[in-house]
Amino acid sequence: MKKIYTLLLLSVFITSCGIKKFPVIPNSETILTPEINEINTSEIGITLVSKETAKKYSAIEITKEVKIKPNMLVKTLEVGETFIKKFETEDFELYENVNDQTYGIAISKNGEMPKVYSTGPTGTGLRLKPSKYQIEYVSTQRPIKSDDYYKQEFIYNGKVGNGIKFIYREFVNDYARPAFTQDLQYDLSEDRIIGFRGLRLEVISATNTKIEYRILNYFAN
Repeated sequence: MKKIYTLLLLSVFITSCGIKKFPVIPNSETILTPEINEINTSEIGITLVSKETAKKYSAIEITKEVKIKPNMLVKTLEVGETFIKKFETEDFELYENVNDQTYGIAISKNGEMPKVYSTGPTGTGLRLKPSKYQIEYVSTQRPIKSDDYYKQEFIYNGKVGNGIKFIYREFVNDYARPAFTQDLQYDLSEDRIIGFRGLRLEVISATNTKIEYRILNYFAN
C-alpha cells in the first residue's frame, strides 16, 4: 500500500551517540512462479518458471523525486531508489540508502512523522532530523547478496518442427558470478510433458514466437 508522509521542518535536530540501534535479521524465503496448474502464455526469451531462494530485507521504494538535506548536504531521492531496513532503534525503523550508508529514512513505530537520519563515517553519532519535504514511497522487499542465494530459471527459446527449445539458467551465492546456462531441446511428438531437474511443464501449444503451458511441478533443487 502506498504511504505518503509530509515531514515538517522543525528547529529540533537530535544528535546522540547514546541512541542504540540494533541490526535487523533478514528473512529467508523461497519464491516460486507461476502457480501450479495455472495456464500461462509467454513469448520467446521470457522466463516460464522461476525458483528463487534468498534472504530479503523489508524495504521502501521512492515513488516521487524529492530533495532532502542529511549532513547539511542536499540529496535527491530518485524515483525507484530503494532503502532497506538494516537497523532499528526503540522508537524507529531505520531504512538505509543502499548506495550511501551514511543516511536514510527513520520510520516511527509510534505513528509519529518520520525523520531523515544520518551517521558519521564510522556509523556512529546517529542524527535524526525532521524535514519540510514530502516523501512518497511504497513498501517492498529486497533480496541481498549472500552465500545461500540461489535462483533457477526456465526460458522459452522457440520451436522448429516438432522440436521445442528451452534455456535453463541458474545463479548461485552472491550472483556476481556469471550464470550457469544450459540449452535444452525436446521432441513434442514423443511427449508434451517437459522434464528437467524435477521440473514438470506441460506444453499446451507452441509456435516459434510464443508458448501456452502449465507447470505441474517445480524444480526439485
